[in-house]
Amino acid sequence: GVEPVDERILRAPPRKVTDPIVTRALLTRAVSSAALIMFLTLKVFANELDDGHVTRRDTTMTFMTFVNCDLFNAYACRSADKCFYEITPFSNPSFLWAMAFSVAGQFAVIYLPPLQSVFQTEALSLSDLSWIVCLSSTVLLLDTIRKKFLRQYCSDNSRKGRSLFGRRIKKKKKKKK
Repeated sequence: GVEPVDERILRAPPRKVTDPIVTRALLTRAVSSAALIMFLTLKVFANELDDGHVTRRDTTMTFMTFVNCDLFNAYACRSADKCFYEITPFSNPSFLWAMAFSVAGQFAVIYLPPLQSVFQTEALSLSDLSWIVCLSSTVLLLDTIRKKFLRQYCSDNSRKGRSLFGRRIKKKKKKKK
């Protein structure tokens, strides 16, 4: 809602009333992103859970992976057809502030002792944080693959007139009086 206006959207005709809101492409994007985020988060948790007991480090690494995946996903969702590297990072100050507060909140939860006791977290090393950022940024890779190579399945513009289940939407005929 606060992204700069795209001229192509302004020139496009309005969506028809009969066009579906939840399309196959939208569902494909949402499910594939959710599946990757879930996989990465659970993989980090499984790797950290080496002794069979859940520790503060396990929950911290898992929490940080999940939140960072969501932040990268939010950045990727700024445009329906542009890849993350094609979007000007500073074009949306509101988004930047939201990201900054999210990161500050993450650091507060893992580095401030009062919040560490409430959230059962512990401080992470720079190498841990680097690993989490590298792993979480694969969300951007998935988004780039979808936008560059799988456009026919993941773009609403490529499947006009298709419903969620791939059926062509029929236009209602007006009754003659």
